[in-house]
Amino acid sequence: MANPVSIPGDLLVPGNLRVSGNITPAKTKASILATAELQSFTVPMSLWRSDMDGSLADMSPGSGISLGSGTICESHVSRHGSLIKTEIFIDLTGLKDGGTTLDIIGVSGEKNCYIGKLSAAVNGTIVYGKITCLESPATGGDDIDFYSTVTESTGQQDTGIAALTGEVEFTQNGSWSGAIATPIVLTALPGVGYMYMAGVGTGAAVYTAGQFLIELWGTPAENALEVVGGTHGTNAPSLQTPDFKNNSAAATYTTRGELQLPWEYVVGSSVNIRLNAGMLTTVGSVACTVDLEVYKSDEDSTSTGDLCATAATSMNDVTFADLDFTITASTLSPGDLLDVKITVSADDDGDAGAMKACIGSVQLLCDVR
Repeated sequence: MANPVSIPGDLLVPGNLRVSGNITPAKTKASILATAELQSFTVPMSLWRSDMDGSLADMSPGSGISLGSGTICESHVSRHGSLIKTEIFIDLTGLKDGGTTLDIIGVSGEKNCYIGKLSAAVNGTIVYGKITCLESPATGGDDIDFYSTVTESTGQQDTGIAALTGEVEFTQNGSWSGAIATPIVLTALPGVGYMYMAGVGTGAAVYTAGQFLIELWGTPAENALEVVGGTHGTNAPSLQTPDFKNNSAAATYTTRGELQLPWEYVVGSSVNIRLNAGMLTTVGSVACTVDLEVYKSDEDSTSTGDLCATAATSMNDVTFADLDFTITASTLSPGDLLDVKITVSADDDGDAGAMKACIGSVQLLCDVR
């Protein structure tokens, strides 16, 4: 067997090269793969959403509504900037009105005849709303009143709404017919609690038609850290708080997103999340900090404990700076999903101009190979 020949420099072959044996590289495949470098991956601002904080969830009707034959009662709660919109669509088909005026409408003889439950966390504080009749009620009485703020969920069909606790009549239209829109009276807005329908007539009949759309607008109980685009060509999208000037007490602003570790990530190597953050125009007279909570998705709708090892950090400076948050990486693997919540806590006791906290960029830093 011929002795191996080592070539210390470059080998230039002007023509064809014919090799009858093996060529062994100076580094093994394993040693090449083990070479890791810290790389940064910028996260698009469009990823961050204030409506992922767990507070917004569609509502569900009680069994005294959902068990109706042909009945539809669906809802959707969505965030629109600094407002929350709640929409509820109801098809009365299969429900029954009562034999006495202002009896609860629902499945015959059933309890739990509420059409949804309002809460400050989900729907905010209701500031405006309206009901639209999309299809005229038929067979059952067409004079229907809507109630809210009821403490009990157990209201039963064909029993008086007045027997429940805290009921507030939030619309009184009289007889409904298709395409009538009735704004809810501002002095009787829905509040926290269960929502019901009550028939003013005494028909005691099962509805064969009747459709309504309830639309409610509320202000959120929690403040949001929103994506602000600004002027194209002048501003870049960033995460900003509202102007918290002279708020006189610490207020928190949150947003949430999901980051994925790259498939090239080296198991057990360092992971950091870097925020470039600061204040627009003026600093808070007391404090302004930013904090991260980072959970690994278990991919079954649950997550594992907070992996962020860095405490809340001050961002109370008009000069933007990189703020690094160390993520405990002992359980992380390539492709893992990280559920990240950013919380800004801001406190100001003065009134010296506009005051907004701003995060200009978010980067995921990790070792890749």
